[in-house]
Amino acid sequence: MNGLARIACRTIGVAGIAATCYDAVKISKYFAEVGSEHAQEHYLEKAYFNARTLDKVSYTSNVLQEKTFELRSKNPLPALWGKIEGGFKGLMYGLGNELPLVVCSSLALLGKNILAKAGAIGIGAIAICKVLRDGYGIGKNNPMN
Repeated sequence: MNGLARIACRTIGVAGIAATCYDAVKISKYFAEVGSEHAQEHYLEKAYFNARTLDKVSYTSNVLQEKTFELRSKNPLPALWGKIEGGFKGLMYGLGNELPLVVCSSLALLGKNILAKAGAIGIGAIAICKVLRDGYGIGKNNPMN
């Protein structure tokens, strides 16, 4: 494979990987935010109901539960864990959603001769399909029908 074809295949492969990573990172950020909110919500719900129910009528128990709830509500670990878990799920979702593009980009970057050319052609075919489907709506089910 001559130098110009090799450079073209590598450039197309880098563009495909960059587009995939960009989407995956954006999806990961969104999932991380939602995961953080969900984990904090779930944690605070349990802590709140625990603080609002008394087994017996006691002023000291009530004060103790209130102070414990205040301390538990300031705990950053559930939100942090939810953000990490959500971010990982989002990253895997973003990469898995674009698996054909990842495979073709990897072939264009790492393949030799015919494999690199096949990967670059695959990226081009995926790009054309995306433009036709997402841009022009060809092959999409119209929600109005």
